[in-house]
Amino acid sequence: MDANQHNSIEQKLRWAWSRERTFIHIRGAFRVLIWLLVLLAIGFLIDWGLFTQAGLRANLGIPLLVVSAIILCWAIWHEWLRHLKPFDPVHVSLAVEKRHSGMNSLLVSYAQLDPSKADKATVSSELIGAMRDQAVTQARPLDFREIVDFGQIKKLLVVGGGLFAVFAALSIRWSDHVGVFFQRLAGSNARYPTQTQIKSVSGDLTVRAGDSAILRTTAGGVLPPEGRLFTRPAGSDSPWKELPMKTEADPANYEREVKGLTRDLSYYVRVGDDTSEEHVVRVINAPQIVETQVALEFPAYLSKTAGTSDQLNLEVPEGTKLIWNLTCNPPVKRCEVIAGERTFDAKLDESGTKLGFELTAQDAIKYTFRWTEREKEFKYDDVQYAVKIVSDALPEVELLRPSMNGLATVKKTLKITAKASDDHGLEKAWLLYSINAGKEERVEIHDFKAAAGQEFTYEWKLSTAIPDLKPSAQVAIAIEVADLHPDKATHKRRSSTRVLSIVEPQAYLEWYRAELAAQTDELKRSRDSEMASSTQVKGIKAQESDQKPK
Repeated sequence: MDANQHNSIEQKLRWAWSRERTFIHIRGAFRVLIWLLVLLAIGFLIDWGLFTQAGLRANLGIPLLVVSAIILCWAIWHEWLRHLKPFDPVHVSLAVEKRHSGMNSLLVSYAQLDPSKADKATVSSELIGAMRDQAVTQARPLDFREIVDFGQIKKLLVVGGGLFAVFAALSIRWSDHVGVFFQRLAGSNARYPTQTQIKSVSGDLTVRAGDSAILRTTAGGVLPPEGRLFTRPAGSDSPWKELPMKTEADPANYEREVKGLTRDLSYYVRVGDDTSEEHVVRVINAPQIVETQVALEFPAYLSKTAGTSDQLNLEVPEGTKLIWNLTCNPPVKRCEVIAGERTFDAKLDESGTKLGFELTAQDAIKYTFRWTEREKEFKYDDVQYAVKIVSDALPEVELLRPSMNGLATVKKTLKITAKASDDHGLEKAWLLYSINAGKEERVEIHDFKAAAGQEFTYEWKLSTAIPDLKPSAQVAIAIEVADLHPDKATHKRRSSTRVLSIVEPQAYLEWYRAELAAQTDELKRSRDSEMASSTQVKGIKAQESDQKPK
């Protein structure tokens, strides 16, 4: 048999392979198209039906596009590319004989036993030639096109065309929705058309800590009886809290008051099937004092070294000068200091975070601050603080001698003994005296030199101090002391008064003897009482010794 007939068989096999490859391309393209339409439909249902209609705020455009692209790549490989094989005459021959069972494997043997390939010449070339000639004769009337069933293409065409027609109809019917869906796939934050349209929202707000925020929205289209407000702390992943938004006179206006805000709040509004963008209510907290330094300059007479304190509630000696240097946060535009009935502005630096003022604590002070925050000029009242005063106590003085009223002669030299004390130190002591309740005279008798306590003695000669003193006169004496306090007029203390009656020497002698006898009797009674007590104690001890067991 001539070579042309053999070439015709091989051409028919290659043509059948080419027809099969064309079939794979057409089938793969239609299957991939079906996958594409299905993925678009599912993505649209997820993005619009599940998330947008359910009011969820996630924009799944890019994630849906990525997932769909991955699935589509898998579909291209699984439905199309993996079926593309290089030309193999044995494979094509098997496909032909599968359709024509009467060939009895002649066509396969024809493809396998090629006399031009030495490794397959396991029998004589004459036998191979006879077998190939017989295969050509048997295969000549066969139609190799039957290895491809283009009926599958018709089914795919019907299914794919139907899906495309449905998708095209939906795209026309809801062209705006489909257009938005493709925009969202491209990463745009486009919104689907809704029956209700939110026209305006309160947007981002700034309020004082503790104040309320009134959140409003205006809607159009189909208006439900109430809207929904969704809130949660800004920056957190906690679940959204849902609150109703009521309408007042105008059914298109919805509002909700959120009370007692202490931290930033994220919110969005949902009215009908439309949802607003997310906004933030920013809360500006009251300025807080974050660093305190109070310089204390004590009165000079106290001889105390200046100090500092990091407390706002203080207890200081009277007359102390206090210099406040404070650091606050956030920055303030103004800080008013309210100290008792007085109000004045503290000095602020350019940053608005450092301030200072000073006061002298003569009396107890209650003070507070009124802050004006810099950004929005919100005003805040601070708590009340106090400066307590440790008052400088008056000095104490006691006249020890004379211890009582008595008699004296004109020539009497009176030995005066007194004891004085003070919490911060004493300055001087004076003798105060008057004649017959007349004008009081004062004589400086001692300098304490800032000692805190001291006992001192002073001898006062009456004839020298009072030259014209005569019997029957009454001389009243007392001791006065002053401490180191600057207010000398008020920081003095005087002792009890002793009165000396001036008499003749004979009368004074009789009085002295009577006083001495009285004191002697008193000493005797004290001695007798002491001896009686001693005798009783000895008797009690003797009784106790007799009662002890031997």
